[in-house]
Amino acid sequence: MALLWTAPWDEYLVRTGVWSYGGERVLARLGSVPAEEYGFVGLEVLLVASWGHLLGRFDRVVPPAAATARGRGLLLWGGVLVTGLALLGVGGSVRYLGLLLVWIAPPLMLQRAVAGDLLRNRVADRMVLALPVALWLCLADRLALADGIWSIAPASSTGILLLGLPLEEALFFLLTALLVADGLVLATDDRALARARALLPRRERHLAGADSPAVSTAGR
Repeated sequence: MALLWTAPWDEYLVRTGVWSYGGERVLARLGSVPAEEYGFVGLEVLLVASWGHLLGRFDRVVPPAAATARGRGLLLWGGVLVTGLALLGVGGSVRYLGLLLVWIAPPLMLQRAVAGDLLRNRVADRMVLALPVALWLCLADRLALADGIWSIAPASSTGILLLGLPLEEALFFLLTALLVADGLVLATDDRALARARALLPRRERHLAGADSPAVSTAGR
């Protein structure tokens, strides 16, 4: 899912010149995008998953927050989506930031709509999973930019630097690590899985085992 959601966005950024890579600095390209970029997507998921498994953060069962947390989370990330669209309308130096927010907000909105109450009481777990990974990737990205492996078009960037790293890149790693962490937290919670299966048509629910007693009990 991470690859399917990311690939068109990566392709668009490279084709429109927001991102660029030195031809001699990459092994191969899939379309316009270096193969290493797709490798990064899968490796980030594995990194968060391995870190969470090491810390035992996927085994905890926490009572859900109030159901209103789902609506509040949906509105929050809906506001991020609207902000991204507004930045795209402005263009110029906020174009990359707008593209980032428009791309990241929909899956985060979906997670909140389905299980925002389950995520609300797992804040500590989610931060422990996401923040160290985001910081590690920020460091790696800072080195890659400094070495000229790839670059961001100055005309599409705010130019704001955080310890030498463009603001958009810091946000990218923070938000993607959060998205992956939240997805894995929900994917290992039987209650969230039961809700996700309930959204499927009846035939697909039956194939997924959603009508089995074990799943129904976990959903309660």
